[in-house]
Order: sequence, then structure tokens, then C-alpha cells
Amino acid sequence: MKTAKDYSQAKQLYYKPENKYCPHCNTPLKRSHTAWRKHIITLRATLHVTSYAHRCPNRACPEPGKVYRSAEAETLSLKYYQYGLDVIAKIGHLRFREYTTIRKIRRTIRDRFRLQVSRSEVDLLSQAYLALIQAHRNRDTIRLERFRRSGVVLAIDGVQPEKGNETLWILKDVPTGETLLARNLTSADTESISTLLREVKALGLPVRGVVSDAHRSIRIAVSRELPGIPHQLCHFHYLRNIARPISDMDRAMKVDLRKRARGVRRVERSVSHRSGVRAMVVQRYCEAIRAAMQDDGVYPLKPGGLRLYRRLAAIRRSIRRSAELQRDASLERLLDALSVLDELRPRARRVKRLHRLVLDVSRVLRREASSEEVRRRMEAILEGLRGLRYRRREDRAAVQNVIRYSESYWEGLFHAYDLPEIPRTNNDLELFIRSLKVVHRKTTGRASCQGFIVRYGAYLAFLDPSLSQGLVLSWLRLVGYDEFRRCFLGVRGFRCRLSLRRVVYVDLGGFLRDLELVWVSG
Repeated sequence: MKTAKDYSQAKQLYYKPENKYCPHCNTPLKRSHTAWRKHIITLRATLHVTSYAHRCPNRACPEPGKVYRSAEAETLSLKYYQYGLDVIAKIGHLRFREYTTIRKIRRTIRDRFRLQVSRSEVDLLSQAYLALIQAHRNRDTIRLERFRRSGVVLAIDGVQPEKGNETLWILKDVPTGETLLARNLTSADTESISTLLREVKALGLPVRGVVSDAHRSIRIAVSRELPGIPHQLCHFHYLRNIARPISDMDRAMKVDLRKRARGVRRVERSVSHRSGVRAMVVQRYCEAIRAAMQDDGVYPLKPGGLRLYRRLAAIRRSIRRSAELQRDASLERLLDALSVLDELRPRARRVKRLHRLVLDVSRVLRREASSEEVRRRMEAILEGLRGLRYRRREDRAAVQNVIRYSESYWEGLFHAYDLPEIPRTNNDLELFIRSLKVVHRKTTGRASCQGFIVRYGAYLAFLDPSLSQGLVLSWLRLVGYDEFRRCFLGVRGFRCRLSLRRVVYVDLGGFLRDLELVWVSG
């Protein structure tokens, strides 16, 4: 049963307009009626606020019917809301800046501020916080003027959907890191991305460059909507694509290494009951082997299979040196377990030789040089690859993959060398999107974060964690109710999609019958 709120200790406050005289005819204003009266729950106290409305009594005034209210009273809370803006700001800060769960927020508000708030109210007020932030950004003309003067370098990326969900597309300005646009799109086709670029152009923002991955729809949309604008393709995505067959070979080798070197655990158990320096050394060797096996590597430049092979080879060399000084059955068993290195040596050499091609390309792309020089060096690498001949089909496919992706990316690889304001990679935006997912997983413990991203991602993209809570609260007080309401309906729009999905899951037949009846009646 819901507990009724206690207003017995509410503090009485009365507000009049700050202007005592009519701004049109300078006649003293007179009280007309009570504009509104309600209880407002703030972090410090519960208030019973009465706001009086005044009018100009002069009949000859240009605007005799205009109503004047207290601006201070209007900033205490939102219209139709019982909780003050300071409560909304606090809950929003805890939810989206400190990434606190709804249950913990409720407990924090109760213990620290002695306020009774339900879980549903915490959820509702956190959504109101996002709507207020969005409404403030919509009216922030100073920020837009700054971008119009300096121009923007667009970074474009999208969160891939799961189970047919919408895709969240984010457009950021690279020099400032500020989000310019964030939208949920049902499709990632060229026309959908073109609408985002048209929105940016409608704001009057001069675009000096674009950086993105090589998604075909993005490339076509940029060439169509921003003709002549340099479009840099992400070097990291390029390297990952050219190295994909080589990375697959490396992962397969890593799996075989881990699978066939499992005798280490038996050796470790055999010496666990022994004491002494030699038993300790054997255990440390076993721990080093297991630690090496836990490293997955960082693809494409630091493949885990080659790193594991090198580390196991170094450990085996050390074990051999120790065994030569003092023979031991445990060390011999470790050497037997690591004999798989001899069997996989040809594969390791082949992967290393192919991976050297990726490293050569990476070194050229990292150079601080002009686009002409980098282009010339890249052409020399590709010309050398075209002349190579490999016996194995997998090796030929890996080299052809490097050539094919290089030709596909070619026109977008070199803009950043002559235009320093354009980055060579789109990693900053990708790291931002990844942080949204990681933080939500850590906060809730849930593996899937797609629902959270679909619901709030377009609004979370505009949050700046460096801003103080007091500054954000001062911004929220400036937002009008009508603008807030429009943004709030957008935040709450996900509930319509969820309710429709629930109906389809639970009663698809009834849903279809209703549609047929509506069709007939129409």
C-alpha cells in the first residue's frame, strides 16, 4: 500500500511578481488572482507555495490584460510536478552521471534527505531530467553560434541493433567532443543517414570534414549531402578489415595452443604438496604459463596467438636452462606439455609473415608526412603485394584481402595528412559509445544493454559529466514547460513501442482482429 506524503510541516511561502510597475505604462501593478498554489517537495524542506498573479489596472495600457507572475516561483518546480527541480537534478545526477541504480537512488534520497520517493517516481523524474537537458540544448543559441563561426568536423557512428531494434546514430564535433545530433533510426540505409546530415546543414553549421568507418550508406550519404567535403575513413577499421583473415588464422592457432598445452595443470597439482625452492620455481613456471594463456591480445596489431606463442617459447627456453643446471621430473613434464610449440612452428611463421604485412601498412599510416608521400609508400606496398606468389590458398586469400580493402578505402585514407583538424580514426566516438554500454553493464549487472541504449542513448549522448550539479540545475530552471513537454514526450516514446511489442507477444490474434475491424470501419 502506498504511503501518503506528510505535509503537516510544510513551510508557507508566498510569491509576487518581481516587477512592481507595468513595463508598458509604468503604472503600479495590482493583484488579480492566485496563479497557482501547491505543495513542492525539495531536498531541504517541503513547501506550500502560493504564487499571485498581477495585472496592470490602467485601461489605457497597451497590454492591460497581461498577467505577471513571480519568476522565482516558476523556477521552483515544473508545472504539474510536485517535486522541485533540485530533486530532479539530484536524481538525474545520481542516475546518469554517477550511474546509480534506481533502488540505490531511492535509498540515498531517503537516508540523506529524508524524502520518501517510490521507484516509479525515481524512474519518471530521471526521464524528466533527460528531457530538461534536451530542452535546454534546443534553446542554447550561443553554442550554435560558436559552431557556426568555427565550423565542425563530423564524427559519425551508430550502435548496431540487436533483435531488430533501432540503431542509435551519433554525430559529434571532433575538436570539441560535443554531440551535435543523436537519433534512433529504424534503418541504416543511405536515405536515413542523409536525413541526419540534412539536419546538421539546417542548423547552419559549416562542415569542414567528416570521419567515419567505410559503411557504404555513410559514404554515399556524405558524397550526396556534403559534396566536396573531405571524408576521412577510419584507419583502425581499415587495418581491422585487411587483417581479418590473418586474425582468424591467429585465433585458430591460439585455440590449438591452449588446447594442447593443458598438461601444465597436472604438473602444478603434482608439486602442490611439495615444499622447497624447486617446488616453488615449478609452480611459478606453471603460473606464468597460465597467465600467458589468459591474454587474448589486441587485434589487429597485437594478435593474441603470436603473443602467446612468443611467451610460451620464452618460458620454454627458461625451463630448458633450469633443467640443464638441475634436472627435475616436473620440469621435464612441463617441457613435454610445451612440445606443441614445435608442431605449430610452421603455422606461427606463416602467421607472423602475413601479419608483418599489416604492420608495414600500419607504420606507413602512422607517419607524420604529406598525403602524397604516404600515398606513394602505400602504392609501393600494394605493388609489392601484387607481385607475391603464395602456394597456400589461405595465404593468397589473405594477401588479396589486403589489396581489395586497400582499393576500396583508397580515396578516404589520406585527407587527414593535409588537414590536421580531421583525425585519422573514429575511435573517440566508438569509445564513447562503448562507455555507455560498459557503464550500464557495471551498474545493473545485465549483459545486454540494448534496451537502455534504445531508450536513453539519444539523450545520454548530450550529457557532459564534467559539469557541476549546480550549473546544470541553473540551466534546468531556465527551461519553459512547453519545450520540456515536447522533449519529455520524446523520452517517453519508447513506452509506446514496448507496449505494442508486449501486445504482439501476448495476444497477437486479438491485435490483428482489432486492426481488421479498424480497417473495415475506416
